[in-house]
Amino acid sequence: MALATYTDLKAAVADWAHRSNVSTSTIDTFIDLAESEFNNRLRCVEQETVAALACTTKYTDLPSDFLEMRVVEYDGSILKNVAYATPEYMAWLRATYTSGDPVAYSIRGTSLELVPEVGADDPTVDGFGSDVSPFETGEVEVILTYYAKITALSDSNTTNWLLTSHPNMYLYECLRQMSIYTKDDASVARYATLMQGYYSGLQASDNGKRFGGPLVMRVG
Repeated sequence: MALATYTDLKAAVADWAHRSNVSTSTIDTFIDLAESEFNNRLRCVEQETVAALACTTKYTDLPSDFLEMRVVEYDGSILKNVAYATPEYMAWLRATYTSGDPVAYSIRGTSLELVPEVGADDPTVDGFGSDVSPFETGEVEVILTYYAKITALSDSNTTNWLLTSHPNMYLYECLRQMSIYTKDDASVARYATLMQGYYSGLQASDNGKRFGGPLVMRVG
């Protein structure tokens, strides 16, 4: 049986369940739970997404598929990294850097915060002075590279990179969720062991993609 689409996956889970009392809607729930587990555990190159984010206020909503940040960049006169700072450190930075290009960011809940504060030099906001670059337009655009959630399978989105590249992971995680549902502890443990092996293998493959290549000996 091919495992290329959402429909294929549901049919395979029903087949491997060896049960007649697992409904289609319940299998859908297993798939949802599997994808939640993948989002908790996977951080792969295939999940890396680059997106421009226009910041117009102190706090700007992060993308809806955001999982974890890799890097924030500001494309001013040159493209440069914006450093991460803890929320506690941001107060000192705000007092120190009141204008100019973004120098630091932090994450507050599901929002991005920049220093200098966006709009801090806008007289329509605080009543002081005139705008200072890059705040003339009231907008600062940064470029995010982040880990995105796996695109959920559905009738309208029938496949994604993980199902295409690792259908076994989808199938076995769904079966692990089914085993939890049916209170089959032995199967829960068996599928958990299988999944741990796949997670480790995927991590090793990901490391190879990022850092692969032969070592080159430097002479002299």
